[in-house]
Amino acid sequence: MNKHKAQVLVLGTFHMNDYAELHAQKRQDEIEEVITNLVNFKPTKIAVEMVVEKNIDLKNKYKQYISGEYTLEMNEIYQVGFRIASRLGHEQLYAVDWMGEAEMDYVEVEKWLKENQPELFKEIFDGLYLPELTSNKSVLAYYRELNEPFWLNQLHKLYLNMARIGDFDNYIGMKWLSWWYKRNLIIYSNLSRIANSKEERILLIVGSSHSSIITKFLEESEAFEIVKPLDYLT
Repeated sequence: MNKHKAQVLVLGTFHMNDYAELHAQKRQDEIEEVITNLVNFKPTKIAVEMVVEKNIDLKNKYKQYISGEYTLEMNEIYQVGFRIASRLGHEQLYAVDWMGEAEMDYVEVEKWLKENQPELFKEIFDGLYLPELTSNKSVLAYYRELNEPFWLNQLHKLYLNMARIGDFDNYIGMKWLSWWYKRNLIIYSNLSRIANSKEERILLIVGSSHSSIITKFLEESEAFEIVKPLDYLT
């Protein structure tokens, strides 16, 4: 491993508040299994998918958690991020996201594509596999699926091909895609701001749709060493 660059592990996650079943003890035990694996990375800082403006709120909520005054909500920032941070004695976590406003939202772009360029819609979406958390699949196994390079490359290809939606002087896809790239570039730039030394080991917990593009920014900058999430999800 390169000892002269800060290390970053990009953990692609799912949004836990979509799954009420995760409150069950069996699922809580499975989440603990994920935590135990990721603690082995020994991150020095944990960055999460929350807008920078909420950094103070994030810090205060984490302080409440470690003092026993806050019960974790069903959100990956808290269920995964807070548990790892407290296990390692961290003083805070770091919000690195940005939202802003897109000229057109994703649903509108996809609807326009389906109605106006059905052949391109078929090319982009046909055969796209979406991993799901099923009753016979553990949370750890689901995280492995969400961080498989093949799946992440499929997502990256989908987003890149959205640039083809529209026509000359009517760049429909770009009305959302330019916002998407800006958002991920800002996350990358904020990661670089919290990497204060070459000894940093940063864990970024972010929706899996962000994983590939942020990882590519990190790699192509040549400023960081990338740690593969699957190395810590076995």
